[in-house]
Amino acid sequence: MLGPEHIGRRVVVRARSANPAPGRRFRDVTGELVEIDADRLRILASSGTVVTVEAADVAAAKPIGAKPTPFSEILELERLLAAAWPAVESVESGGWLLRYSHGFSRRANSVLAVTEPDAGLDAALAEVEHWYAAREARPLVSVALPVARRLDEALAERGWEAEGRTAVLTRAAAGGEYTGSAVIAHEPSAELLEQLGRGRPRTAAKVLGSGPNRAYAEIRRDGVLAARGRAALEGDTAAVSGIGTLPEHRRRGLGGEIMEALAAWAARAGARRLALQVEIENEAALALYRRQGFVERYRYHYRGR
Repeated sequence: MLGPEHIGRRVVVRARSANPAPGRRFRDVTGELVEIDADRLRILASSGTVVTVEAADVAAAKPIGAKPTPFSEILELERLLAAAWPAVESVESGGWLLRYSHGFSRRANSVLAVTEPDAGLDAALAEVEHWYAAREARPLVSVALPVARRLDEALAERGWEAEGRTAVLTRAAAGGEYTGSAVIAHEPSAELLEQLGRGRPRTAAKVLGSGPNRAYAEIRRDGVLAARGRAALEGDTAAVSGIGTLPEHRRRGLGGEIMEALAAWAARAGARRLALQVEIENEAALALYRRQGFVERYRYHYRGR
């Protein structure tokens, strides 16, 4: 059977039909488990519809293997995540998006390459190197797998080295009312920009943005910004980033509270799913997010000179 530990996993549930036709006593529901308690289960089906199954009607239920992420979903997520983290300067070049933000984050200082370049790879790379050289920046190309496997192999053959291996995780945005101590604002505070900006608060402000489709969650202790996080709504997806707690305030559940607050905001704002990006070397963060119901959808890394 299933329990809270299976939230975020792909499951199949066989339930008794309310008004069964002859030979159709049961119905099967397959999808991502988003909620479970003693009374009911809620499952996010591949159609995007959340199906509720009463616990009393469940005949059998079990977790099943993850379904391979379709290329179309990877491409969609890559574009939504790029929109949620826009560069200070960007330009389209032959189907690729060149991004530059004065060194603030790899994401905002790399090429989003999810299609074959119009002019061929060698010409595209020459343009990339020229564009970043003009800004005295190191060229990086973001490579999402398995969509861009051919590009990844071609870059490796040309001596571009891999770095920043990252997992993209998602979960349903279903969330109840948040009643904790985190406060949501639609503009980042100066303290949050200092923490996330890593010496570039003005650039961070431009990338992170403000407005009704941006949410900043903060928990303060004695006037100090002890924990914070950000969510950016693009389409049906709320991209979560920047969750962190000051060292002296860790192991008190503040990071989990920040996530709860952002998830509740995202659900109210109409998001269908939450998404976040975590470097795979950060095993503690990956374990935490999996416990919170996030499931890995795909991975990407960067290749640079």
